Amino acid sequence: MPRSFPHLPAALLFAMACGALAPAAAGEGQPERARVWVADDGTRVRREDVGLPLSRGEGNAVFRPGEPIRLGALRAEVVAFQVVVEAGAEPVRGVTVELSALGPAAGPGAPAKAPQALQQPAQGQGTAPAGAISIRRFVEHYVEITRRSRNEQRPRESLGWSPAARPPDDLHLGFLPDALIPVELAPPWAPYPLEVGARETRAVWIDLHVPEGAIPGAYEGRVVVGSASHGELASLDLRLDVAPATLPYGAVDFIAFYDVDEVAARVGDGPAVEQQLWQLLHEHHVDGFASVQSPAEVERLRAAIDGSLFTEAHGYRGPGAGVPPAAVALGAYGGFGDPGEAALHRVEAVADLLPPAVDDVMLYAIDEQCESPRGPGWRRLIRGSRLSSRVLVGHSCGEVPPVEQDVDLVLTPANRFDSTWARAAREAGKRLWVYNGALPRTGTFMIDAPLTGLMADGWIAASHEVDRWFLWETAFWHDGNRGGRGPIDPFTVAENFHNRDGDACLGDGMLLYPGTQRGAFSSRSVGFPGVLPSMRLKSLRRGIQDAGYIALARSASPGAVDAIVKEVIPAALDEALDSAPAAWSADGAPFFRARAALRALIPAGASLDAAGVRRALAEAAAARRALVPLPRAGGEADGAGQASPRPLGRWSTTARLIAAVALGAAVLALAIGLYRRAKPGAEGR
Repeated sequence: MPRSFPHLPAALLFAMACGALAPAAAGEGQPERARVWVADDGTRVRREDVGLPLSRGEGNAVFRPGEPIRLGALRAEVVAFQVVVEAGAEPVRGVTVELSALGPAAGPGAPAKAPQALQQPAQGQGTAPAGAISIRRFVEHYVEITRRSRNEQRPRESLGWSPAARPPDDLHLGFLPDALIPVELAPPWAPYPLEVGARETRAVWIDLHVPEGAIPGAYEGRVVVGSASHGELASLDLRLDVAPATLPYGAVDFIAFYDVDEVAARVGDGPAVEQQLWQLLHEHHVDGFASVQSPAEVERLRAAIDGSLFTEAHGYRGPGAGVPPAAVALGAYGGFGDPGEAALHRVEAVADLLPPAVDDVMLYAIDEQCESPRGPGWRRLIRGSRLSSRVLVGHSCGEVPPVEQDVDLVLTPANRFDSTWARAAREAGKRLWVYNGALPRTGTFMIDAPLTGLMADGWIAASHEVDRWFLWETAFWHDGNRGGRGPIDPFTVAENFHNRDGDACLGDGMLLYPGTQRGAFSSRSVGFPGVLPSMRLKSLRRGIQDAGYIALARSASPGAVDAIVKEVIPAALDEALDSAPAAWSADGAPFFRARAALRALIPAGASLDAAGVRRALAEAAAARRALVPLPRAGGEADGAGQASPRPLGRWSTTARLIAAVALGAAVLALAIGLYRRAKPGAEGR
């Protein structure tokens, strides 16, 4: 007869009680009074995250109570940190975060003569003198997450991750910060000075731009946090050590699309908005992806395409001065339609106007339709024209080996990248780019995922042969897919993407926020005629800058650098299995420490031009393949480094679920047995 479990209710109550105790234990460090602490740029602190160990300096790479905030940088680098204000039992009103000008540190290591830093407007329009370290402050704006990115039929998976790599709910539900609003533009619904509710946090993000002309050495400043309700809350010393080396601009290539018509519909039309969008992306080492289909569009974007938009003459004061974008698209996502003589003449009229400085001119034939004849048709047409040496015909497809695709350039999803396919394509003279990505093989766009994912993408691009990395959208506020649900206010709604396959995504294709909102969302308008950055864009910038660190350090110490990269990114792309979580840390501290180790390996006076960076990173990718072999079927390492079939993530997830249920049943049976043995006469009942 079936066995009964007379004490099952008691056991379940015991388990529930243990679960209820966990949050209480996590909150043991909750303060009764307000306190201030500092986080690195790879950490996302939710509004409700009070009493974290990080706030006490535990596991915190940049902050210890009673010690200075310690940062390091190269010349031509932007470093960032977050000042977190945590309220106790009472709200804290009118909080200000001020950072004094950074001057020479006292004692050894100080620069011989250092210019003063200035706090300047967030869009780079300040008047800081050459060589000064500029300061930009942003209010972190929170959006409530109540449902995760998902597929409606398979809720644990999404376009951003396999089920096994799904970031945990307990860290990604609640009020998450993402949009960054310059403090001088802060609106009443995201105010500065900050208003911090009881048992809540608020934060200010701070960027420090160390210009190429900065004098190496130690700089000091002071972060002073005050409030209208409680007076001064903290005064924290800051030390920034500037190393005598120069960071290369855009060490790895990330190119980002935007829909100019959708941006104009939301923010406002006119060249100033679009130019500001380009400058903001460029400031973060990301190229805008110019999609041109007419001579008029080339003229509209000429300053961006030839690089002159990124100079002081156009109000730009940031990294990569004068550097043009690496690629231009002729008709993105198939804009020129089917191949034909009339269409070819239109393509020629556009291509003839493009400046020679652009490395790649791509005719984007079709999107994610591998069987379409458009790509091969356009390739034959272009090959027979005077554009044959100038234009690459490409399309996006991840289901067929690139070498079998009759185009010059293939865009493949980053999470489907296969190094064997890539090598064969290169040997056949084809180009291969990757786009987007998903955990555990790459980072993900999604808001409900660790910031370190997009940071990791820079490290992955530096150590793998991915050529260029394409981001399909940056301002996807309109949910305009087939199956989409229409425009959203991104400051209040994170779920911005739906399709007919049942996918729902939070923040997909949305690295930028509208500075102005017209129409239905005008009540949530900042009033700035342009776009604003996200924390995820900052994280991507951090990873791209880290790629520059890797190139500089590897030129001097290849073995040591390869070991550091392997430690930070144990597996990525086709080295990773969908049946496992992402191999890199969800915390920013390991990246911070590895960056410091790389900086220590960079020789004094080091710098690299674009060709030197490409050479150093190509060598890094070749060494990586020998250092990190690909997995065999079943998850075993392939010592020969050959690609092998990989198990489907859904099957391995099922196996993991069965194992978890079995383990849970065993633990429950053990608890019942211990309970019965502890109670007198239990065996006789």
